[in-house]
Amino acid sequence: MKRLVALVVVVLFAGLAYAHEGMQHVMGTVVAITENSLTVKATNGTTQMVVLNSQTKYAKGTSVIAQKDVKVGDHVVVHAAKKRDQLIAAEIKLGTAHGMGDMKGMHGDMNGMDMSGAKSK
Repeated sequence: MKRLVALVVVVLFAGLAYAHEGMQHVMGTVVAITENSLTVKATNGTTQMVVLNSQTKYAKGTSVIAQKDVKVGDHVVVHAAKKRDQLIAAEIKLGTAHGMGDMKGMHGDMNGMDMSGAKSK
């Protein structure tokens, strides 16, 4: 039974890693939004601008939302692809009313993760 559980865990983590291969993640609070960009103040205090396009998807919990539903002050996790010197947003997920301290449900438990988009050394 333990082997089966271990196998399921390995398969799930492999699937998540594959789904986000090459993606960078930014987690924080929206400080500005325009038709073509979103600026996030990351949890480490830096600000990061990401480009929005017609392929960008938006969600809150399990519900699909529209770009117009994203407001300054919202807590977000952005999954973005780096192209040249820009981050292109593939998906923007809004946090729940519980705020940044409770990012569960967005992609597992993200508490304590550095989601600033900065490259690790």
